[in-house]
Amino acid sequence: MNSGLITVSVKGLTSRGLIQHIRHELSEAGFRVIAIRPGRIMLQQTGPLLNLEPLLGVWGVSLLNEREQQVFEHAKNGLANHLSQRSLSLRNLLKHLSEHTHCPYDQLNDLFLATEGITFGRYVVLQRLDKAIERLTYTRATVAEIARQTGYQDEDHLIRHLEAERGLPPAHFLALRDTRMSRGMHRLVTAPVGMN
Repeated sequence: MNSGLITVSVKGLTSRGLIQHIRHELSEAGFRVIAIRPGRIMLQQTGPLLNLEPLLGVWGVSLLNEREQQVFEHAKNGLANHLSQRSLSLRNLLKHLSEHTHCPYDQLNDLFLATEGITFGRYVVLQRLDKAIERLTYTRATVAEIARQTGYQDEDHLIRHLEAERGLPPAHFLALRDTRMSRGMHRLVTAPVGMN
């Protein structure tokens, strides 16, 4: 009997309440749930997974098919690649990723909504903001440079997003960077090639 970890990609698992119900139901059915979040369930495999799909189906949750899994991972990897290499406007980035995955935007959007609980556009916005926060905290780049690198129209656009989404100004993250520098906690890195 295999006792390894298995991660199952699902759609329809998007709310906290549903996640709690699914965790309980899986535990009751003898599955050992390691982690569960929108789009993913990590289990300690202690036996066959044959009854997993019907158990999830009762709650309106289903496994991603192979094509959906490929498109989903391809889109996420493509996004990560673009966020580390170049900046595009949100509209152009969404268009490029749709072409990159060979999946119409509407289908890609529906897939992200079903797996992550947010639209693909919202997912991209949040990932781009996380990349900007990472750069504010761990690079020597200015706010204006980081805004340009991460696809924001300008410094003010990035500042508005930071304050709206995180409730914090760039100065907060720059202070974290300065604290790390003064304590020597983390070595600062320079922006990747092509991002200067």
